[in-house]
Amino acid sequence: MHQNDGPSSKATSTSGEQVIRSPMYTVQLGDTLYSIARRSGVDYHLLAKRNNIKAPYTIYVGQSLTLKTTALASTKLPMSTSKKANDEAKKYPVANQKNLSLIWPVTGQLSSKFGPRKNRMHDGIDIAAKEGAPVSAAAAGLVVYADSRLTGYGNLIIIRHSSDLFTAYAHNQKNLVKRGDQVSSGQRIALVGTSGRSSAPHLHFEVRRGETAVDPLAYLPKRK
Repeated sequence: MHQNDGPSSKATSTSGEQVIRSPMYTVQLGDTLYSIARRSGVDYHLLAKRNNIKAPYTIYVGQSLTLKTTALASTKLPMSTSKKANDEAKKYPVANQKNLSLIWPVTGQLSSKFGPRKNRMHDGIDIAAKEGAPVSAAAAGLVVYADSRLTGYGNLIIIRHSSDLFTAYAHNQKNLVKRGDQVSSGQRIALVGTSGRSSAPHLHFEVRRGETAVDPLAYLPKRK
C-alpha cells in the first residue's frame, strides 16, 4: 500500500524517470499517485478524481488507473455484490491482516491476465483447470457471498480477509461453502466449472481492495 500527499511527498522529479504514455497504468512497487501523475503529464488532483481516489490518495500495488479523459469500463463489481459483501462483513468481524499472503486457489494454466480489453476491463485472472477440480481459499477469511444471482459470474464465492481485502471465485461448478462460514487458507471451497458466462472450465479469480479491482498476480507467489 502506498500513499501520496501531493507535491511535498517523497516522490521528486528525476532525470531518469520513464514517461507513461499508455491510457491505463498498473501501480508498481514504489509508485505514488503524484509520481504517476507527473510521469503521465496529468494533474494529480484530476488523476485522483478520474479514479475515485480521495485524500490521502492511497493506491495499491496491482491497482489499474485510468490516465486519459476517456475512461474504460468500470472495474467495480456490480454494486449489489459489493454492498452485500460489505453489509455481511459488518456482521462478522474479521481480524485485520495487514501483510496477508495469498496462495494460488487452483492448480492449472493461467489463461487470461488482469487488465484492459478492447472495450472493458478484465477485473481478475482466469486459470484453466479440469472440470470438478478443487478450488481453495487463497487465504483465511469469512465467506460474505456464496450464490449464483449475479449475471455472468455463475456460482460465485466472495471471501473477506481483512477490513478492505476480498477475493472472488467465479464460474464454479458447485459452491462448497455458504455465507457466514469461516474458512482457512487452502480449504476447499468450490469445484471448477463453467457456470455463468464461460466457454470452458476455468476459475475466474479476483482480488479487491474495497470495491477496487487489483491485479491478483501482484499478491500471489510467482510460479516456477
